[in-house]
Amino acid sequence: MDKTQLPEHSSIQPAARFREETERACLALVEAQLEVAFSFVSRAESDIGGGNGAGAAEWIAKAMATHNMAVQYLANVPAEFEEEKRELYIAARKLFEAGRAAERLRKHSNSSLNVTQSTSSA
Repeated sequence: MDKTQLPEHSSIQPAARFREETERACLALVEAQLEVAFSFVSRAESDIGGGNGAGAAEWIAKAMATHNMAVQYLANVPAEFEEEKRELYIAARKLFEAGRAAERLRKHSNSSLNVTQSTSSA
């Protein structure tokens, strides 16, 4: 059978394969972005320990923005990638929890710093 006699759907298979490869690449990118966002939280915790609450707030904001982007993207992932989607949702949830914990730590550190400063100036 020459190429002119191939069924019409044979041209769909490469397109479907390309779509799948593209989706997998996008999922890998989301995974990498989540990993980077966890480093933002670590950096925020380090800044909090060093007394840099403002710097920590910026790192936390970047981590939470990445979380939001990931959740928004995952909401539109096709059902055929359900396992990968579930794993990334779990990672996004862990990132969210880590970001909230860092924000609570930052607020606690700021309030402790304010109390220390007010008692030392009295």
